Amino acid sequence: MARDSFMRIGNSKSFENPEKSKMNLEMRCKNISLTRFLELLDQDKLFWLVKRLSGNDTGITGGHQSGIYVPRQFMEAVVPAVVTTEQYNPTQEISCYIPSQDCLKTGIQAKYYNNKYFPEMKLKKKYDEFRLTRWVGTPLQDVENTGSICILAGTCRNGETELLGWVSNTAEEEELIEYWLGKEVEPGQMYLSSASAEKSDLPLLKQLPVSWLKTFPTGRDIFEFIETRFPQSSWAKSIDELLLKRRAMEFDIFSEVERHNVMPNIKDGFTSVDEFIKYANSVANRRKSRAGTSLELHLESIFRYEQLKFEAQVITEQNKKPDFIFPSGKDYHNPAFPSAKLHMLASKTCCKDRWRQVISEADRIENKHLFTLQQGVSSNQLAEMYQHGIILVVPQPIITSFPEDYRTKIMNLTNFVDFIKESQQAV
Repeated sequence: MARDSFMRIGNSKSFENPEKSKMNLEMRCKNISLTRFLELLDQDKLFWLVKRLSGNDTGITGGHQSGIYVPRQFMEAVVPAVVTTEQYNPTQEISCYIPSQDCLKTGIQAKYYNNKYFPEMKLKKKYDEFRLTRWVGTPLQDVENTGSICILAGTCRNGETELLGWVSNTAEEEELIEYWLGKEVEPGQMYLSSASAEKSDLPLLKQLPVSWLKTFPTGRDIFEFIETRFPQSSWAKSIDELLLKRRAMEFDIFSEVERHNVMPNIKDGFTSVDEFIKYANSVANRRKSRAGTSLELHLESIFRYEQLKFEAQVITEQNKKPDFIFPSGKDYHNPAFPSAKLHMLASKTCCKDRWRQVISEADRIENKHLFTLQQGVSSNQLAEMYQHGIILVVPQPIITSFPEDYRTKIMNLTNFVDFIKESQQAV
């Protein structure tokens, strides 16, 4: 049974004897597979959240005390005792078992930072947020897991908190989690088991073409709509912030259009399991298609506005296709064109373990640039990247998620565009 694989933890009296409790956990959960873990979440109707661990989460930025932010819904379902404004910064200690690494962690602090409701404290910063802290010694604060998919799941039964976790170990595990979730897990996003289905109140959503509510638009259609509403010509801030703004808006628009298109079909029901599976797969494939082309569309738009000379998806050695070659594929394949004036940019939403694919994408280019939205990379991986000539490019607001001693080596998008301009002006 599912409950045999899940032991009550947190306030359970069994923790009066930690060694005995640990033994029970090992007996019930040891060697549990990811597939079984995901089944358990559904069968036990646990409240779960899925996210990629950032540098702030794993501690590579030095902020070990901040902990992992969790939304109110999660805390209401898992540690409801701290969801109160009757007490200042209410706290409760809980425990979590992480079967992916056979790790039992006690003394985790579930805390509601609520000084917003206590003006008498006269504090400069007003907080109204929930965090789970004190993960030191667990996979959630292993710097090498920065960028990995993390699942936290639990519930509160009879006043007792039950909490499990999973941190992905391999690319295959990430693919399985994303297949189960029905979408790619993007850096900076958090996915909940009972996310609100209410319509978003963003003003721009009210301007969506009526036809989109009947026929799903392409990813390029959505991007072009955003591009006209947030033109680069009138954007006062950096192109780094423009890209992040457009990406966030694209995600909201896609979600809103999907809600209008999909919910009526769900409510109408299906005549067979096969019909349901076919429709579910079509929804999941559309999500993957959007995620697969989104970042390239955003970068391409910025490069065109900046009048850079580039070509996308140029075929190089062994039929490799770098996302962007500067200035062109023709120049790349021309032996007379100086290699020092050739540049490439790969774009990967998350680069953990995937950056090695970039090494062999263009043999003529010694130093290869990689744009990512991943919020942090461990010092060990960064050192290995730079040894292979991989130079990271990330939006400026994300750079603080990386180890401090590497931040000066990482380019932001503005720096990269200026670098390419300077190179092309000298040709």
